[in-house]
Amino acid sequence: MQKNYFLEMIKSLREEEEVVLYDRILKTTQEEDQVVIAYLESTYQNEILNYPFTAPKFNANAALWSAKTIYIAAQLVLYRQNPSKDLAELFPTDEIETSAEIILSVDLCFRFMPSLLNQLKLIDSSDFLLEILENKLEKWHYSGINYSLKLVEPDYKSIFDNPCLEQLYLNRIIKYKNIKLAKNPLFYNKILSNVGIYSETYWEGFKLLNIDEQN
Repeated sequence: MQKNYFLEMIKSLREEEEVVLYDRILKTTQEEDQVVIAYLESTYQNEILNYPFTAPKFNANAALWSAKTIYIAAQLVLYRQNPSKDLAELFPTDEIETSAEIILSVDLCFRFMPSLLNQLKLIDSSDFLLEILENKLEKWHYSGINYSLKLVEPDYKSIFDNPCLEQLYLNRIIKYKNIKLAKNPLFYNKILSNVGIYSETYWEGFKLLNIDEQN
């Protein structure tokens, strides 16, 4: 039986936080895609056991898009034959609308994008691939809370429309101590209600500023 390199890489990424690199970009088959979808759905069902409120449903198309994107990105970090201007064409088209179930399904793999970007910066901080991947992460900013994103007009509607995702977003802001997001008026009071008088316990050095002092 032929080895499913796609599955092996995604499993390694999720279970070991490591990527398996090959010497060329490998296209995936429909059969391999279905196996990866089944794996990601299983991991999602396990994760939501600890989610607050009612967790959104798993979205197979979004999860597969995310997995393929990070699969290709990981290979391109070290191996590429295409010129910079053609790199974007190697990735699957992002025509996905944002919603709670899609954001969380994308996050199954996209949460590892910041680490991949940091590694790429160490190799070549001027690599054109950085801009491509950062642009993708800006749309799926829930997965990039632990990365310095240049969010001009971020879309938070899908976040606040779903209690589960909203709380997960707040939890991740606190986990990664993203002070910029914590001081955003959209999140400030919600962060306060989460950490309350125990702010120094959950977030050492976090100063409870007034809204007027945040900017």
